[in-house]
Amino acid sequence: MNRTALHRWLEYANERYSEEELPHQARPFRAMSDFTREYRCTLELSSPVASEIFCWFRENSAPGSHTVGAMFTGAFYFDASFWPLHVPIVHGQVQLSALDCLEAMPRPVKDRVLKQPGELWRLALYWADCVDYAYGLDDIGKLKSLSSRALEFALSGAKELAGAIAQLTVPKPNTKSILGFRMATEIFLKAVLIQESNASESELKRFGHRIGDIAMHCHTITGNKVFDTIVRNALVFPDVSARYDSFEWPFAQVWGAVLVAQTAGSALARQYSDRDLSSYVLASSSALATGGR
Repeated sequence: MNRTALHRWLEYANERYSEEELPHQARPFRAMSDFTREYRCTLELSSPVASEIFCWFRENSAPGSHTVGAMFTGAFYFDASFWPLHVPIVHGQVQLSALDCLEAMPRPVKDRVLKQPGELWRLALYWADCVDYAYGLDDIGKLKSLSSRALEFALSGAKELAGAIAQLTVPKPNTKSILGFRMATEIFLKAVLIQESNASESELKRFGHRIGDIAMHCHTITGNKVFDTIVRNALVFPDVSARYDSFEWPFAQVWGAVLVAQTAGSALARQYSDRDLSSYVLASSSALATGGR
């Protein structure tokens, strides 16, 4: 389809969206979904057609209409920096790219990631966790697959995780955010205990803040081996008493805490939704830099 034909198609599509009172910020994503369905194709966010669609809606909407936030923002560690990893708001069947989600990372730095298989693999797995977490948590809220109390814990954990990540993706990262990742991990795990065994407040208090013990119990009651991974990596967190210290933690240790907290959050999301992009990443070497939702 040439540019003129695409613009004509977008004009008709936009008229429909206007009649449906679809918010302007959602229209380019809806257009991508409708386009892929109508023409039986797939589109990557970085493709020329997708770029033209977004450009057309920016030019045909009120200024600022398409300034939207991400579904979730993670923090990928590479070259002594924490890079924001944005999981975009997507409607319909489109392809997401792990590297494209690192919007602030310059192209030369991305090329360095591509040249290091170990880093690329690490990015792919972390990206899959972020995507499953973002969309899985959204599914859980819509499908009401958690009890009201478990959902309250899950959303509380999400706020702790977002707050901790926000302290890293700035020019001067706050390494004390490691305590926020610790708290997020604990809350996510306790949400699982509440959902699976209706754990009371007194039962939760018996675990205290011992993340390894909580994760071990999650493994026991769910049979999910991911929780055993958290048990093995729980020592990355300092004791809760460290909240009174002014100590600076090494970036590598904070990155380890990011991974554990994200693992806990994505494990919760996958446990109670049908999201599992990580299986695709693990099964397909071609998914190291690209993947589908």
